[in-house]
Amino acid sequence: ELRAGEIRRLGMVTAVELVDGPGGKAFDRSCRVGHAVYRRALERGVLLRPLGDVLYFMPPYVISDDEVLFMAGRAGEALEATL
Repeated sequence: ELRAGEIRRLGMVTAVELVDGPGGKAFDRSCRVGHAVYRRALERGVLLRPLGDVLYFMPPYVISDDEVLFMAGRAGEALEATL
């Protein structure tokens, strides 16, 4: 079960760790879960930065509220599609 583990933020940069289940175990590296979510988000028009199983959101400082909602919604869809 794909879940968000630790979430970190500095300014507009947000990092979301992807973990397996409620216990928060790391995924097997060979699964490349972060990369799979990244690819699905890219298909939906959102560019994320995957570093292992940590996804980084790095929007421009001039992003609008509607664009933030678009980015979050499409990233959520990418997470669901990866399940």
